[in-house]
Amino acid sequence: FLAPMIDMFNHGAETEVEISYDANAGDCYAYSTVDIPAGSPLRVSYGDPADPTPLFANYGFLDDSAPGSFCKLMNMMEEMEELGYGFSNLLFYKDGSISREVYDLVLYHLLKKSDPNLADGYYQAVMNGDEATKGQYQDQYWQYTKEELQKHVDGLLDDLDRWSTLAGSYDLNVHPRVPVILQHNAFVMETFSRVKGNLDNM
Repeated sequence: FLAPMIDMFNHGAETEVEISYDANAGDCYAYSTVDIPAGSPLRVSYGDPADPTPLFANYGFLDDSAPGSFCKLMNMMEEMEELGYGFSNLLFYKDGSISREVYDLVLYHLLKKSDPNLADGYYQAVMNGDEATKGQYQDQYWQYTKEELQKHVDGLLDDLDRWSTLAGSYDLNVHPRVPVILQHNAFVMETFSRVKGNLDNM
């Protein structure tokens, strides 16, 4: 729904304001969460600050203060649900590091395809937080996990390059959002390139 004045707050990874709703009364409240000096911005969170892609898709801007990007493993949605992971868990970071949940997801996906019994054992270790057993699986199948990630990263970098070249050929009078699309693609490409560099050197 629309809330006049409330919708004027900008997004921020660090926020000064929280919003609450009284559904019975039909009221909306904005509360400051910190002392706010005069002239300072008032910001709320439009979504998960760890991943800028949903903010870009829903609101049309890029939050380049985000620490990374969703890993884009859209072909593993079934396994994501089974493991209880969301996009905000499955991150490639701007420094080239990878969240542990990505490794969990990729290995679980590979084991499901090759040996359901092994997949079930790994699933139980993830669900139970059994880091020792998880580590044994990850050590044994590391090369397969690494190769799957490299294939994914290389493929997405090729796609992003192609999409950006195509977007750059559009008439801005007809497609005014092209600059922010290119900015988003550049952010993701830089992040994925650093991940690629780290994977290639492992």
